[in-house]
Amino acid sequence: MPNADALTGRNIWLTRPDGQGGDLRSELERLGARVHMLPLLVIRPVAPSPADRQKLIDLDRYDLVFFVSTNAATLGLDAIAQWWPQYPVGILNFAVGPGTARVLERHGLQVYYPTERMSSEAMLALPQLQQIAGKRALIVRGVGGREIIAEGLRARGASVDYVELYERALPRYETAALQDMLRNAAPSAIVISSAEALDSMRQLFAGFDEWTRLPIVVSSQRLAEHAKAAGFQSIALVEGASDSAILSGLVSLLGRGA
Repeated sequence: MPNADALTGRNIWLTRPDGQGGDLRSELERLGARVHMLPLLVIRPVAPSPADRQKLIDLDRYDLVFFVSTNAATLGLDAIAQWWPQYPVGILNFAVGPGTARVLERHGLQVYYPTERMSSEAMLALPQLQQIAGKRALIVRGVGGREIIAEGLRARGASVDYVELYERALPRYETAALQDMLRNAAPSAIVISSAEALDSMRQLFAGFDEWTRLPIVVSSQRLAEHAKAAGFQSIALVEGASDSAILSGLVSLLGRGA
């Protein structure tokens, strides 16, 4: 049985981009964990291209709009507001999970999203997306995102466009600072939420002894497989990427045998 005090005194590293881990950090600290923030991606807004700008101007011509991350929702709504002070009616809006959905709901939008799992595949399983032949879809994302959503929509007869509003970059850390974290805050768990963050983790720590033993915690089988392929050997899987799923998963993982 999981130990109710499983997180007390444990060093938990959170790796979401700046500004995105506050609520989870607060909950972990409430449960006694020592939380250390190590953002593994830098999110850089990019101005929409002329073609993407026209898609936003023509937003009311789309039937379905997809926001693939909290960054996509935040930057997408800001960009849309330049041409649509009032969001056009009649669009079905979709989010990859509850965190992204909350950004949209705070702007008064109705949004559909998976509640059991946070992934492109789970979003495609929503009942609102089963009969969409002839519909026009717009995906708001970062530069070079995954193609799973577009492929699934096109397979069902929808047409798909993209608007790309941010790019991801590897943050810079001094080697001494990383050594200090490993020495003074050796992690019980490092929560990773994307394949790009995993790749950043490998690049940052590959020069250290025993980097493959860093305790990686991921929220999907896809990420677990990516972590294994990247060379990590200590990989744990929790049941979702929401804050509540991560909290529950960490308590279960770290409480075993305690």
